[in-house]
Amino acid sequence: MSTLIAFVLVFGTIVFFHEMGHFLVAKLVGIRVYEFSLGFGPGLVTKKLGETLYSIRAMPLGGFVKLAGMDEPVDEDAEIVPDTDSRSFANKPIPVRMATIAAGPLMNFVLAILLFGLYFMLVVVPPTITMVEPGSPADSVGLRPGDAFVAVNEEQVSNTDDVVNVIQRSGSEQILLTVERAGERIQLSVVPDGAPGEGRIGVYIDEKPQLPLGQSIMAGLMQTVRMTQELVSVLGRMVTGQMEAEIAGPIGIYQAVGETARQGYANLLLLAAVLNINLGLLNLLPVPILDGGWLVLLGIEGVRGKPVNPEYRGIAQFIGLALLILLMVFATFKDITRLDFFS
Repeated sequence: MSTLIAFVLVFGTIVFFHEMGHFLVAKLVGIRVYEFSLGFGPGLVTKKLGETLYSIRAMPLGGFVKLAGMDEPVDEDAEIVPDTDSRSFANKPIPVRMATIAAGPLMNFVLAILLFGLYFMLVVVPPTITMVEPGSPADSVGLRPGDAFVAVNEEQVSNTDDVVNVIQRSGSEQILLTVERAGERIQLSVVPDGAPGEGRIGVYIDEKPQLPLGQSIMAGLMQTVRMTQELVSVLGRMVTGQMEAEIAGPIGIYQAVGETARQGYANLLLLAAVLNINLGLLNLLPVPILDGGWLVLLGIEGVRGKPVNPEYRGIAQFIGLALLILLMVFATFKDITRLDFFS
């Protein structure tokens, strides 16, 4: 049940924010929004404000937005806005339409920045071992990556400098380390290598202090940029065959969210941010039916000076849908082969 709740919260929020991007820009530029929904399926609560129907539906996995000139209204009694109407998506200038389409993926990147920012602002990671050198004093006494320093010679330590200074001062004299491992505190005695002032035990240490709001948002922005660049690079290597395509479908994402949720909210924040970047990039791919495909079609319309023939657009979108279905089937197959009963 906890896995299901975490999955609904993470995936539902990602899709909801994506649709909210389309909604906000559509409202801003004067496109009529027939409906903005939280969730899918049968309606539980509906309220019409102005010309837009707002609804909460039974399946809380995201949401959707229906725009005049792109979609038909769900309400059969609703007035259908013709394409020639100034409130129709189809009658807006190309830059306005492109901005409305691009707002969905961009909102996913914004949410990733905010989630990374929350992580940097709320989560504090004490001085923690990230690597142990083989054959080092630390290795010989059983220190492991993931061990967090609590005290050295029964002196509390709060940052990496505190740990390093005490170890260096001790030289080759035995010191008592108190570390936290899997929620338990363990004491280990170790004799560093080196003369006084140069003592070392052979570990690499990292930490994450709590950052103020402004620095957290900036760190979130930088992390989002780095992660986006890495994912684009990985996608390029997959497409060119330089590395095996490793993708996850619904089953894989569900399992990843569940496993991460059990590790704590900090890791869940990081996973949600990464999934937002993935969804944002996926929707920007130039595949008809995705937002990126719409942007390509609008770009072609701008160059030609007239819309793409509806028949050709329909064929392109059908092909795009078929490709997405094949990709989903392939990803689901990969998920199934990774399940325990295939191992």
